[in-house]
Amino acid sequence: MRVLLLIIGIYQATNGAIMLTVPDFWYSAVPGVPETGPANIHFIRDIGLAFLAAGAALLMACQRPDGGRLVGAATIFLGGHAIYHLAEMAAQGTTIAAAARDLLLIVVPALLPLAIFLPTGKEARA
Repeated sequence: MRVLLLIIGIYQATNGAIMLTVPDFWYSAVPGVPETGPANIHFIRDIGLAFLAAGAALLMACQRPDGGRLVGAATIFLGGHAIYHLAEMAAQGTTIAAAARDLLLIVVPALLPLAIFLPTGKEARA
């Protein structure tokens, strides 16, 4: 579980750091983003801070055996962001390619850390 949190924490924190430091690059490089309208650098950086904070929480959680609260805190933003994307896809429709991209790059990395709350074999037998 710690390796999973480490990988997803690095992924989210790196995304946030790129949004903060080179928002124009991030805007043009992420598929589907330019289609949402003109780049708002201030807004991209604001959201970058949220990704950086969520990534940092996951990275701290992977170093603590009691990191569930940190995962929960990270999931407030990451999970909300993922659910918003799912709701938008359901309401407005999407292409198969865009749905696959959002599921792979947004939804799975946002919700997979919640697996830390699933009981392990030992806990299930107790």
